[in-house]
Amino acid sequence: MATSATDPRLRQLKIKSNVVKRIAKDKEKYEEEYTILQRKHEEKKASGAEDIVIKKSNELLEETKMMISDCSSRLTKAYGDLETCFGDCFDLCDHEEYKCAKTILDEKCSCDH
Repeated sequence: MATSATDPRLRQLKIKSNVVKRIAKDKEKYEEEYTILQRKHEEKKASGAEDIVIKKSNELLEETKMMISDCSSRLTKAYGDLETCFGDCFDLCDHEEYKCAKTILDEKCSCDH
């Protein structure tokens, strides 16, 4: 198969790499938001805020927790898609898209251990 810059596998590698980066960033932001919301929720409870305020604060926490879970499952799938695509592209190892995908997958492996 042709290994030129127009190889559609390069485009797929780039797309799948960017999907992983975007979802990982989303997950990180939701985790940061959860920490902030949790601190604010505890402050509201400690200050004796109205029940409705505490209830709404708790709902925000739960929604954020659901988004973190959703991002985690989407990220797992995105990594799997990238690994599959990466496995089909060993002959493109000189291209930047391949190197970027390899870096992303290597970072995942180092985080798993």
